[in-house]
Amino acid sequence: MGSLGNSSASSQASLGNVRQRTAHETVVEALRHAILSGELPGGTRLVQSELAGRLGLSITPVREAIRQLATEGLIQLDSYRGAVVLTPAEEEMREVYDLLLTLTPMAARRAAERITEVELEQARSLAREMARTEDVAGWVLLHRSFHLVLYGAARSPRLLSIVTSLSDAAAPQIALSLREDASSRPWIDAGHAHLVDSFASRDPERAVEAMLDHLQYHRRSALGGSTEGC
Repeated sequence: MGSLGNSSASSQASLGNVRQRTAHETVVEALRHAILSGELPGGTRLVQSELAGRLGLSITPVREAIRQLATEGLIQLDSYRGAVVLTPAEEEMREVYDLLLTLTPMAARRAAERITEVELEQARSLAREMARTEDVAGWVLLHRSFHLVLYGAARSPRLLSIVTSLSDAAAPQIALSLREDASSRPWIDAGHAHLVDSFASRDPERAVEAMLDHLQYHRRSALGGSTEGC
């Protein structure tokens, strides 16, 4: 089972303290956090029966959760090995960010024109929470919610679905980069505050510029380039 079978007591707690939520959401949340935190590193084979026993649940919600996380790009379903935690490949990351950089201007322009004060405050709150947290997996999940608020303001469900899928595919690499070098966190957190300000200005071009700068930062980090000065 890879690292899951040899995890620490704190890791066991993160996967075991799940009984107060619905079964499917419980497994999705626990596995997503374990993958993004590095508790389940890339290449780890996920055995449904072992996961079910670890979580104290039946195999059915585990199977459903694995399928959902496969659609998010966190798990690969292999006909020979079964479910395996996906290792981000450079070529895939390059394609993901190329697509995000192509679609983001459309989403950002629409969002800047339509975002509400409630959504701006949600984004500000998430940005503050990200700046406070020291948990990498928790930070990445907050980051996902932050961008959902901004992209969602475009009022384009199909565009939101596509961009969210691409962002989810990039999440493991973002988590890996932060686990390897947390020194970039102050730059990124400051960037989130700048993003909110740019959308609050209701200036579509300013919002586009800020969002593209933010994505380029993550792209350079994912592909091994320098992020200094971003």
